[in-house]
Amino acid sequence: MKNFIGLIVVLVLGGIAYWMYSSKDKPVNTEVYKDFAIEDTAKVDKVFITQANGKSVTISRRGFDEWMIEGEFPARKDAIQLILKTLHDISIQAPVSKETFDWVVKSIAGNHTKVEFYLEGKDEPEKVWYIGEPTASRVGTYMLLEKDGKKSAKPFITHLLMERGYLGTRFFTDKTLWKDRIVMRCNPREIRRIEVKHQSDTLGDFSIEQYEKDRFRLTDLSNNQSQELNPELAIPYFKLFSGVYYEYVDKKTPSEQLDSIYLSPERHNIKLELMDGKTIEMRAYNMPVREGATLNGKLLTHHPERMYVYSSYLGEEEHPIVQNLTFDPLVPGIKEFTSLTTVEK
Repeated sequence: MKNFIGLIVVLVLGGIAYWMYSSKDKPVNTEVYKDFAIEDTAKVDKVFITQANGKSVTISRRGFDEWMIEGEFPARKDAIQLILKTLHDISIQAPVSKETFDWVVKSIAGNHTKVEFYLEGKDEPEKVWYIGEPTASRVGTYMLLEKDGKKSAKPFITHLLMERGYLGTRFFTDKTLWKDRIVMRCNPREIRRIEVKHQSDTLGDFSIEQYEKDRFRLTDLSNNQSQELNPELAIPYFKLFSGVYYEYVDKKTPSEQLDSIYLSPERHNIKLELMDGKTIEMRAYNMPVREGATLNGKLLTHHPERMYVYSSYLGEEEHPIVQNLTFDPLVPGIKEFTSLTTVEK
């Protein structure tokens, strides 16, 4: 316990020392900055977040059509939108009181999240936030602003109007949490054909083909009989594939067990053929449960609410798990489409 406390003290003192070292060559700034917000967040094209533990992450759309994490994968849209909203809406709740001023300064120096906002390809940040602890009421956040390489002479208590809560949790560096929870996505208008097969469910296999603009053909794969499919049924179904999302990625199950799952019979198989000839495939597998698990007195052979999904969009390295509630609409039986159809002559 003593060693642990000693380690904490060393880390805090180290943070303060780094803060002082990083500022020692800069002239003491007497100016007070409190304009934390940036009105036109559309100009922001890069955000760099650093935490006191040394971890950092770069979220940037420079050279990309979307926000990317370290240039490796797309950022969660909800997370980056929340950051930009915070940047736009942030305001001063109150100045730091004289009684707590020294404590707040030392607290921010020793343990802060540093957030740098870059605009329109510039090499230097427009503004830098040093995010400290929440206030005792947890409705405000202690923050210090830096501009043009100079830290404000005073920190402030910041908040968002009409919102409550600590702002620091919005700025995280764990790259796995930044990943967009996407299984696959595509433009529904670019889908030429969808094929759905059910290996272990008693549902009819089918395909739907858009053979002309807004004209669709439904085929029963058990007998290859085709029917004209009403666009009012086909178009909403195609739109479901604009974004398919997982609940979480399995990072704990041993690879041998995962291999066994992916070698087991598929529950569902979906193949999308796009207008440009590319294909996207998704395969759903039953999620194992512990031996002897029951639900309402009945023995379970697999998880009743979740499945593993392989997606060619993601590749073999990811092991996403989806909720049946969100995935089942993608894998209906053919009977879901047989109303309002006409058999081809």
